[in-house]
Amino acid sequence: MCTAITYQSYNNYFGRNFDYEISYNEMVTITPRKYPLVFRKVENLDHHYAIIGITADVESYPLY
Repeated sequence: MCTAITYQSYNNYFGRNFDYEISYNEMVTITPRKYPLVFRKVENLDHHYAIIGITADVESYPLY
């Protein structure tokens, strides 16, 4: 079962766990704010908040 929480204060935080019994070779990944995110089917995103989380690396692209 997965759980999600949101903490709202001056800053906003969102957290979620990933409860699977198998590994996807996940790793801790930090994406800095304003790091350009390039997508295949939607417009690229040049401005966003920083992201810290667990990712699975798929074709050299971190999936959070």
